[in-house]
Amino acid sequence: MARLSNSAIIVIVLVGCLAVTALGAALFQKYNPADNDSRYSPPYEQGQYMRTVRMRNYGHLKQESLEGRDIESRLTPMSGYYQSPVERQ
Repeated sequence: MARLSNSAIIVIVLVGCLAVTALGAALFQKYNPADNDSRYSPPYEQGQYMRTVRMRNYGHLKQESLEGRDIESRLTPMSGYYQSPVERQ
């Protein structure tokens, strides 16, 4: 009979423990599901706040699109963030 090294035994025990833990978690979730998803659903006030933020951001996007210029065109050589290819050389 082949004798396993100590490292092999440790790896086998660790893999077995992980498998038992995963099986236990899966069975617990299957046979004892949460009654409701209140843990994952935000409160009404947070949803309302996020809706107002989203609508405000949509308003900013609409205003940006009506200006007719893209964001990069605002960066001029004087702003310090943009260097034309001629200035880089």
